[in-house]
Amino acid sequence: MGISTHATDFPGNAAAGKIKAEDERCAECHGIDGNIHAPNESAKIPKLAGQSPDYLLKQFQDFRSGERHNDFMAMMARNLDDTDVVDILAWYASQPAMSGEGSTNPQGQALFLQGDAKRGIQACVACHGVDGKGVDKAVDGYPELDPASIPVLAGQDWHYLDQQLRDWRAGARTNSADGLMNKMTEKLSDAEITALNDFISGLK
Repeated sequence: MGISTHATDFPGNAAAGKIKAEDERCAECHGIDGNIHAPNESAKIPKLAGQSPDYLLKQFQDFRSGERHNDFMAMMARNLDDTDVVDILAWYASQPAMSGEGSTNPQGQALFLQGDAKRGIQACVACHGVDGKGVDKAVDGYPELDPASIPVLAGQDWHYLDQQLRDWRAGARTNSADGLMNKMTEKLSDAEITALNDFISGLK
């Protein structure tokens, strides 16, 4: 897939993408509005509503190349052509941003906003923003990161977040720039991951 984009000029026809999301079965899992409308404990499907289109495209490219592993998504990525992909991603990115219920977890909030300097755990806010919706400028210390490729986290599905944080920590997922997410999660305990999931999924 030879598409180079930035969020401000992302290609694709969102209206066509809505139809294609239904025709290509994307909506069966992610919902036509990009939110999940079924129990997600076993499937661990991400919400896509209002997600950064550049982030979505990178993940799709990584599924296609094998850099990110999921058998079903790899099959979908191989079977969709580039035009359909960007239309579908444009549709999901155009939807009202996913949102939590405003619930919080003090331990998760502290880790997200402050990290734990004594243990070398950096605050999530550095890349994902104080509101969990990303940042619009270069991240200090990480010049290789394109802010447009950093995902929106606020209100993401709890079960999906839990699986991803554990996969980053275990090295089962490795497709972040310079292995950054593997480094950020390697010292997190199970209880801390749960606390972060509570906080992030609750963000409005």
